[in-house]
Amino acid sequence: MTILNRMKTFQLTIARVDMPVFDGPVASVTVPGTAGEMTILAGHVPIVSPLRAGIILIKKDNGEEESIDVESGTMEMSQDHLTILI
Repeated sequence: MTILNRMKTFQLTIARVDMPVFDGPVASVTVPGTAGEMTILAGHVPIVSPLRAGIILIKKDNGEEESIDVESGTMEMSQDHLTILI
């Protein structure tokens, strides 16, 4: 069993105005915040932040990774649910 498989997960929802992009449990998410890159893990303190152009890197609990290009957006982490509007 790898360390990643033992990590807690949290819910991630990424949506555009016209359609959902991602919705499911993840181990971590790295986002391009306006103050620099941030990696969010389960149990992260509540935070709201604007996003700049860059790549959102999603690490799923099974070790798979997925990336999504963004031009801008907003993220909110609250009660183990990260919501990103792009």
